[in-house]
Amino acid sequence: MRLGMIALLVVGLAGSTTRAEREPEPREKADAVVLGNVKKITTKESKFGNDGVRTDYTAEVEVTKAEKGEGIKVGDTIKVHWYDVTKRPSKLLPAAYGHEYKVKKGDAAKFWLMGSVKKGLTVIYNKDGVETVKK
Repeated sequence: MRLGMIALLVVGLAGSTTRAEREPEPREKADAVVLGNVKKITTKESKFGNDGVRTDYTAEVEVTKAEKGEGIKVGDTIKVHWYDVTKRPSKLLPAAYGHEYKVKKGDAAKFWLMGSVKKGLTVIYNKDGVETVKK
């Protein structure tokens, strides 16, 4: 009986450590919130695990409204960063996999951001960190 409980505890602990996805950051905790027009998006791919692919995105956004954030004003063009694992590795990797945002060049979008203009602006780690809006 005791051996069975110990085995169950070990399996439970091992299972909980393999899923290490990062906790989402709430919109309310964003350092900056801006609306803007996406002028350009560049991507860079890198290896993720043995056979996965991580894609890093940089969007150049012309600010049309600055709801929150120091040093950001209407008319500024800011660089916004995020990433997504665009090809899942065949072997499960306990890591943050990022988020996919359906935003493209020419879109108007609202961004919830962490960081600053000086240090760099990154979309909050949340599936709802970017929202396209109607122009």
